[in-house]
Amino acid sequence: MNPLPGRKISRYSTLLQPENQYPENMTGTEIIKDKNSDHAIGIFYLMLDLLISVAGQLTLKYAMHNLGSIPEDAPLTDYLLSMISLPVIAGLGLYGLGIVFWILCLTKLDLSFAYPAGTIQYFLIFIGAWVIFDEQINFLRIAGAVVIVAGVVVMSKDIKVS
Repeated sequence: MNPLPGRKISRYSTLLQPENQYPENMTGTEIIKDKNSDHAIGIFYLMLDLLISVAGQLTLKYAMHNLGSIPEDAPLTDYLLSMISLPVIAGLGLYGLGIVFWILCLTKLDLSFAYPAGTIQYFLIFIGAWVIFDEQINFLRIAGAVVIVAGVVVMSKDIKVS
């Protein structure tokens, strides 16, 4: 079955179609259990992505806080070379590892579920910046964080309309 009539698709596209995802000898109950297991693993990958990416962002902030702002009289190349430090490399490494878990997450979860849930990073970074770097927070920032979390909760609900 070609999901895009009139277009040629590759021979690998049949692997993406749901009817070819499970062996013929699996019962409906086994498929549901397998899908639930995939969902749980996807959530695990998503949580790892969130935590590792937040750690990477906070590490990069730490590195740049220690480095300071770009001096007006120094060449930009000197400043860029000064960024080559253990905290910057560690932050980039953590962020890259987070991307690996994001990709793994996308193999198990719908993008329409995972992407909104990924915005929890904003809230975690908000809290981390306040706790670690003593960044000032005000009512509007708190309200924005609450709206983000509420939006994720609403989007994560799988409500069936009959």
